[in-house]
Amino acid sequence: MTNGSSESNPQSIGRLAAFRYRDFRLFWFSVFTSNVGTWMQMTAVNWLLYKLTKSPLQLGINGLFRAVPAIALGIFSGALADRYDRKKLLLATQCLLGSLALLLGVLDHSENIRPWHIYTITFFSAAVSSCDGPARQALFPSLIPRALLPNAVALNSILWKGAALLGPMLGGIAISWIGTSGAFYANAASVLAVIIALLLMRSHSIPPQQTRHIVDEMKAGLSLVYSEKVILGVIVMEATTSIFGLDNAILTIFASDILRVGAHGFGLLQSARGLGAVIGSFLFITVGQRPYQGKILLASALLYGAGFAFFGYAPTFTLALLLLTFVGAVDTIWASARSTILQWLAPDRMRGRVMGIFQLSNQGLNPLGQVETGLLVPVVGARAAAALGGLIVSAITLATALKVSELPRFNLDAPHRKRNSGENLSGSSE
Repeated sequence: MTNGSSESNPQSIGRLAAFRYRDFRLFWFSVFTSNVGTWMQMTAVNWLLYKLTKSPLQLGINGLFRAVPAIALGIFSGALADRYDRKKLLLATQCLLGSLALLLGVLDHSENIRPWHIYTITFFSAAVSSCDGPARQALFPSLIPRALLPNAVALNSILWKGAALLGPMLGGIAISWIGTSGAFYANAASVLAVIIALLLMRSHSIPPQQTRHIVDEMKAGLSLVYSEKVILGVIVMEATTSIFGLDNAILTIFASDILRVGAHGFGLLQSARGLGAVIGSFLFITVGQRPYQGKILLASALLYGAGFAFFGYAPTFTLALLLLTFVGAVDTIWASARSTILQWLAPDRMRGRVMGIFQLSNQGLNPLGQVETGLLVPVVGARAAAALGGLIVSAITLATALKVSELPRFNLDAPHRKRNSGENLSGSSE
C-alpha cells in the first residue's frame, strides 16, 4: 500500500498518474461503460416519453419522479455509504439498476409501454441511484493516494460528461435502427462491467464502526456542510446549475420543435455537449490541476452561464452544436473544480455524507430542472427559457462568490486546507 498522506503539488503529478493504480483503472473503465449505457437510456426515455405524450409538461414531470427519491434519500444514502461496506453496497445497487433497465426494455419491446410505466421505473431507478452515487463517490478516493486526488477527480470528469459523447449518439442510432428498447437493453448489459470490476478489486472499503444512531450521523453530516462555508458554497452552485442549467428536456424540445432535426439530430446535440465535455476534461487534466481551484471554479461558471444563454438564440443547427460543445467544455471544468474542492475538504469518515448532500443538489435537484423547463417553455418559449436559465446561473454564481469570499480564493496549497492529510486515502499500485 502506498502512503496516501503525501501532499505533493498537484501540478507535479503526471496527467494520467491515477491510472497507475489497478483498482482505480477497474473502477474508471467499468463506470465509463455503465455511464454510456445510462446516457443511451436517458436519451431513449426522453424521446419515447415525448413521442407518447407530445407534451413538454409531461416530459418535464418525469423529472419529478427522479427528483423526489433523490431528495428524500440523499442524506440517508450518504450515511449508508459511511456505515457499510461501499463495495457491497454498490454491488446491490448495480444489480437492481440493471434489472430495472431490463424491465423497461421488455415493456417497450412488447409495445405495451405507457407513460405511467416510465414514471414508475424512473422513480425506483432514482431511488436506487441515490444510494449508488454517494457510495461510488466515497469509494474512489480510497483507491489512490491523497496526493493524486485532484488527478483522479480530473480523470473522473470524463466518466459522466465524456460518456455523453458516445451514449446519446449510440442512443440515437439505437432509436433509428432498432427502437428505444434497444437502448434500454444496452443499459441493462452495461452494469455488468461495474459488477465484474467490483468483484475484481483488491482494495477494501470497510468503514469505521459507527456507534451512533444513523439519524445522528445524518445530522453530523449536515452540520459539517453548514459549518464549512466553502463546501456550502460549492453545493449552492451545484444546486443552481441543476435547476436552471442545460437539461435533456430543453434539448429534446429544441431538437423536435425549434431546430426540427429529429432523433438523429437530438443525438448529435447531446453528443456535441459530450464532445465539449471530453475537451474540457483534457483541458482540466492538462492545465486545470492548479492549486487555485477557486478561480477556475468562478471563471468556468460564468462562461457556462453565458454560453447557455447564447445557445438559446442560436439561429442554426451548426451554431447550436458549436455552442453546446463550448458549454460542455466549461461545464466539465466547472464540475471538476467543484468535485476537487469537495473531495479535498471532506474527511474520509464523513465522505459519504458530504457526497450524499452534494448528490441531493445534483441528482435530486437536476430533475427539477426538467420540471422548470416544462413549466417555463409554454409560457415564454424554448429560446427565452434557455437564455433566462443561463443568466440566472451567472447571477447566482456571482452572488455566491461575493457571499462566500473564501470560495473564489480557495487554494489547494493553503495550509489550513490540509487538515485531512492524516487520513488513510491509499491505494495499491500495480
